[in-house]
Amino acid sequence: MYVLKKEEPVDPNELNDQGGIDPKTPEEMQRAQTADLITLPGGSKADAVNKKFFNHAKIKTFVTSRMCCGYWDNSGVKRPWKK
Repeated sequence: MYVLKKEEPVDPNELNDQGGIDPKTPEEMQRAQTADLITLPGGSKADAVNKKFFNHAKIKTFVTSRMCCGYWDNSGVKRPWKK
């Protein structure tokens, strides 16, 4: 798994209105666009109290529980098209 297990407190000032962390530099923005890194709708800053580092070679950024991307994977993810 690429998301490091160690959580860090998130500063509410670094969160967008939906509880995600927006890219800060052009390089981060390009990596986020390539990975389709998104903040899921319907949340708020209150939903994201911690962040973890997503250590995938194509991302390398902090994420919150309100975020998802094309490289995200977890043993609990259900993909009905895979057996």
